[in-house]
Amino acid sequence: MKKCPRCGHELKDNENFCSHCGLDLRNHYQHRRSNNKAMTYLLYVIIFFSFVTIPLLYSRALGEMTGNRTNIQQSEKVALPEMNGEARSLIASYDTLADFQNQFTNVDGIVDNIHRFEDSLSQKQAGSWSKSYQVQIADNYNIFFELTYQIELEDHTILQVQRSFDRAHSYNDETVTFIKNNITTFDELFLTTSQQQLFETFTGQQSTTNQLMDSFKKRQDEFEKKKEALGHYGIGNYDGQSSFVVYRQEKIYQSKLTYVHTPQEYIY
Repeated sequence: MKKCPRCGHELKDNENFCSHCGLDLRNHYQHRRSNNKAMTYLLYVIIFFSFVTIPLLYSRALGEMTGNRTNIQQSEKVALPEMNGEARSLIASYDTLADFQNQFTNVDGIVDNIHRFEDSLSQKQAGSWSKSYQVQIADNYNIFFELTYQIELEDHTILQVQRSFDRAHSYNDETVTFIKNNITTFDELFLTTSQQQLFETFTGQQSTTNQLMDSFKKRQDEFEKKKEALGHYGIGNYDGQSSFVVYRQEKIYQSKLTYVHTPQEYIY
């Protein structure tokens, strides 16, 4: 058994979401070690050592990383080297594709692929998509991409698509989320027929997400009892890659339907 690091609720080892507060345990859970005198003594030694040596090491490492970052991001346009070895630190970061493309002579292909992916989103849902990028380069020249897109739909609903992947193909994740805001009644928590169809346009037929919402519809009595105390923890249903969670924001509510999967194709 393990405990949720946010609310302390006991969980099964294979659970991906906290059944009490909805925390995504895949990114947040860390095993809590048992406490004993030997470990406490060791902890004091480590703390003392940290106060003496870590500031010196951190200062040196920061200087080296800053120097590398400056050399890469302030030099003339260069070719991005091949990957080599293991990543130990980040040496460059970009929040626009233009800055990334203006730095290297051989990344036009990946930028074009990202633009094609964005075009595919617009083909599925026309409108004004907001975009945010995080492109980070490690010292072994692996590149970590996090691309986030949002579009506002009718009825205070937001569709968000987040794509995360790296140059080494060690991960390739896509998260599709429907967020419904300004909800005042229980029935408004759930997707409309048109919203459900749009969700399936981006994710395919997802019987699991339908089952999560159908199951929550049977929890109206529980919702009415708990709704005043939901706060940012929320209550919901969780099943592997999918979740349906309801939160409280002052006197109104928010529902969030999320589906996470690994696409077969790589952008890079």
